Amino acid sequence: MSEEHARLSPSAGERWLACAVAPAREAGFPDQDNDASAWGTAAHAMAAHCLIKEISAVAAPAHADWDKWDGVEMRDCVQHYIDHVRSKLTDTSTLFVEQRLQILPEFDIFGTADAVIVDGHTLRVIDLKFGQGVLVDADDNAQLSLYGWGAYNSLDWLASEDIAYIEVTICQPRRNNTVSKTFSADELKGWIKENEPKARKAFRALATDAATPGAHCKWCRAKGVCKERAEYNLATAAFDFDMVPDPDCKPTDPTQISEEQLVAIFKRLPMFEKWLKDVEGEVARRAHEHPVAGLKWVAGKNMRYITNPAEAASMLEVAGINPYAERKLLGFGDLEKAAKALGQKLNDLIGKYIDKRTSNPVLVSDEDPRPAYNAAAEDFKEELSNSA
Repeated sequence: MSEEHARLSPSAGERWLACAVAPAREAGFPDQDNDASAWGTAAHAMAAHCLIKEISAVAAPAHADWDKWDGVEMRDCVQHYIDHVRSKLTDTSTLFVEQRLQILPEFDIFGTADAVIVDGHTLRVIDLKFGQGVLVDADDNAQLSLYGWGAYNSLDWLASEDIAYIEVTICQPRRNNTVSKTFSADELKGWIKENEPKARKAFRALATDAATPGAHCKWCRAKGVCKERAEYNLATAAFDFDMVPDPDCKPTDPTQISEEQLVAIFKRLPMFEKWLKDVEGEVARRAHEHPVAGLKWVAGKNMRYITNPAEAASMLEVAGINPYAERKLLGFGDLEKAAKALGQKLNDLIGKYIDKRTSNPVLVSDEDPRPAYNAAAEDFKEELSNSA
């Protein structure tokens, strides 16, 4: 969905609903364009073209922007989305593609829906997500709620009072993830009423206002330099070291931090690591733009390379040296992609030779939803498996 130039973009809704100052802070930072976002843009353009022209993704014409990427996976994923949209159409429904939505115009919140379907008393909004890094859920999804309201609120061509339900859907083909949430019109109105003050606050916020750090910082462009986030992380680390030991615990070596402190710090490692990586990225970005006091660029390591591999290999063979490494199978991802290009499934080709083995146990926080690993139980399972 396109949100170009919206001050409060729906896709950043989770962020500015939690931290009103985020949009103002981010305004001074460049957009984080990369291959993934360009690939997503191309997929959206192909999907819209196919829906409007009523053709399949395979039948879509050659296009420089579309064919720049992996054509097989691109068209396959776009077809997955197209099939879902078309599965929701009936003889009486109306489909709108790339529909402009006025969500809360008084706060400069607008966007463009990938697909909107009006079907009797139900309004459906479908959002194509082409990324695969993060599995997107429909529950508690501020972006979907905003787009649902935008579609409901933008129905100038229909009487909105005829709409009783709004169904919002995430279609994420590369994760085989299609999830929906349905609101009644009153529920969606209630959600908007509850969050409208937060939108107003974010719309009026200045960059100098206080930020509110939290999990929502993940995609904020100002995350590497945010003072409040830095103070929060440093204060958290200080608290871990100042923890009062449990009086029931046995005395520990006074030269070492306690086991409680070790566990507390361990649980926060992902948060600290992410923050430090964000700081590193922001410093590198600035150093690319201008000299940064206290830092300098130095030459990278010298690495040898062969300028003419074919000639070099031939001469080595004449000398009696085999210049080639042992042949190895491609990884599963590449093998599945190659099989798909031939219209095959990897399991159908070599399924009888594919097995699974469990890697070493992973140490995580006790808040992790996965069951605890029991070495004895796992050994028993393996013994049963081997004896079967």
